[in-house]
Amino acid sequence: MKLNKITQLTALSVTLLGSASYAASNDALLDLLVKKGVLSETEATSVAAELKEENKGITFSAKGKETVKVRFNGRLHYQYDSLDADYNGAEQASTNHFYFRRLRLGAKATHESGLFAEMVFDMAEDNFNIDTAVAGYQFNDYFTGSIGYQKVPFGFEEMTSSNSIKTVERSVANRFLVDDIDFAARHSGLHAEGNLGGGFSYAAAVVNGVQGEGSRLGGGTNGSNDLGIFGSVRWEGNGLTLGFDAGHKSNSPVVLEDVTAYTGYAHYNYEGFDILGEYFGADMGAQEDFNGYALRLAYKMGKFEPVVRYSYAKADVFQIDVDELVRRGPPPAAAGPGNRNPNTGDNEIESYYVGLNYYYNKAVSLMLGYEVAEAEDNSGYEVDVDGFRARIKILW
Repeated sequence: MKLNKITQLTALSVTLLGSASYAASNDALLDLLVKKGVLSETEATSVAAELKEENKGITFSAKGKETVKVRFNGRLHYQYDSLDADYNGAEQASTNHFYFRRLRLGAKATHESGLFAEMVFDMAEDNFNIDTAVAGYQFNDYFTGSIGYQKVPFGFEEMTSSNSIKTVERSVANRFLVDDIDFAARHSGLHAEGNLGGGFSYAAAVVNGVQGEGSRLGGGTNGSNDLGIFGSVRWEGNGLTLGFDAGHKSNSPVVLEDVTAYTGYAHYNYEGFDILGEYFGADMGAQEDFNGYALRLAYKMGKFEPVVRYSYAKADVFQIDVDELVRRGPPPAAAGPGNRNPNTGDNEIESYYVGLNYYYNKAVSLMLGYEVAEAEDNSGYEVDVDGFRARIKILW
């Protein structure tokens, strides 16, 4: 390796280590202020976020007198799943493996003029994937516009980073819309967001109707000329968040119908308590309706945080995939379209989750969770899935 390359890597390492030490000292001070009663936990979290955003990154000179701040980041989530499944009395081969759930590297450049660009690469899957690729401009507090590939504004839990969700996996109600019918999550197109004042904010998107730059179920984006629209309105104050999101996609390549869906949610965070309630609904044309909800309660005690959640999902006609809603649940041994039940109606699933999170520090945490899910259709065909998951998360 050439000497200048070694010098560059050494300088970058020192910078990153210095930033980490500075962040750690800030965290210790904020924790002390919370213990002394000077700040509430919510206020300390807000201050920490502001300090993190302001101090991270390396500033470079650009053309003219302007500068560019570049922030590098990474995320490693290593996970173990042990899941059992019973399909109408027939036990299936268990899931039992370690794997990378997230393995991402990213960089964001912010120009002094307000222009920004961000890319995040994901190496956890079989292929090298793009997680985020956007460029935009912040006109003012009321409007930031961007183009590219990112999540559309739909769902509180879905829009919450996997770094911050309280359970190892998202709820079955959330996963139906994101993973079973490819409705929400990442799409390529036009995106906008802004603050309206008084605690209100909004976000909107006009995007390709299929997910990403090529949907797992829908094929390439150039195979569909239908667009999707999404919108979100939120209010936040005193640890409480209330919101309503909605979206519409024409000719869904998965459902083969127009899909209009919405979600309403309430999230409350106060003195260690973290409570989330979210309701989902969808009109899927000839596939009729979908309804689901999730209720989650977490309480942080020092470095430990026990979590419980109940979630429910029901599709009137569309046949749900249990191993999609309970991620990596064992599929049936018999050949067929996934593990969809052979009947055609009233597909429903209930899920119970109990877990414990341990926060070593702001960058390292461990999550343990046990989930029991029971699915059934109107013929009495039953699927039971239960098992244990563990995940370690490391951020930088």
